[in-house]
Amino acid sequence: MNCCTISATETLAAALLQGLTAELYLTPKPGLVDLWDSGSHSDLSLPKMITSIELMGIYFDELTCALAAGAPSTNLIALGRCAEERMLARLATNTHKGAIFLGGLLLTARARTTDGESETLRLAVAAVADEIIALQAPAASNGAAVRQIYRVGGILAEARDGLPCLFDIALPAWHTSIAREDNPLRAAFSMLAALMQKVEDTTALHRCGEPGLERLRHDGRSIEQLLARGENPVPLLQQLNREYQRINLTMGGVADMLGLAFGYLAFLGEPVRVAAEQAITPAM
Repeated sequence: MNCCTISATETLAAALLQGLTAELYLTPKPGLVDLWDSGSHSDLSLPKMITSIELMGIYFDELTCALAAGAPSTNLIALGRCAEERMLARLATNTHKGAIFLGGLLLTARARTTDGESETLRLAVAAVADEIIALQAPAASNGAAVRQIYRVGGILAEARDGLPCLFDIALPAWHTSIAREDNPLRAAFSMLAALMQKVEDTTALHRCGEPGLERLRHDGRSIEQLLARGENPVPLLQQLNREYQRINLTMGGVADMLGLAFGYLAFLGEPVRVAAEQAITPAM
């Protein structure tokens, strides 16, 4: 591994942290924690999520050091497990468990590539995912149970396929919107809408079954159509947030992928400051 690769990995790690913050601050988001409320998560809050991102920074530092030292995959897996345990001990919940997996996957893949081309990175992600998943014993988790019950691939299939929801869904949605309007906030909502229609979100399935996932698909299309017409998406997003709270629907998988997309855009040098200073005051 040469110094350029190490530097690129460190740069990506910093960008991924920016991405997690951008995802958190994007407001409003149906069913998710943001600047206005905690969505459908009674056990979460904005301060708790900020602390979780700080803990993610510790994990990314540990991982980039291990990658620079050429640590074997078993050591990398151990670091991810320690990150989950640290998060659970500090916050009593795995707030960013999906981000630990996806972020670790992307960083490891980047450390093992010799160029920054997206196709090279995608192939490396798929290879790392196969290796990491094969080395781990099946875990008892809500996600694992949902994947079995509903016969969906979820985050594991996404990883093994080289993150198509990142490269084929989120990034094109962002670039199409930016080309149309040059408005990062609306482009962020376009990514959200696109991901709602494509991510096999096991948190939605866990809470609300197949109707929950279909609801995400339907609402994602509605948001996308509204944005295409040039309308303000905030009233609809507020309405959906109230409805998601009522039925206990959320979309953790979408949030994980949205944060990853923001992070990768930051790594590419594209603007991702889309939230706090631009968020509209919620209607009373």
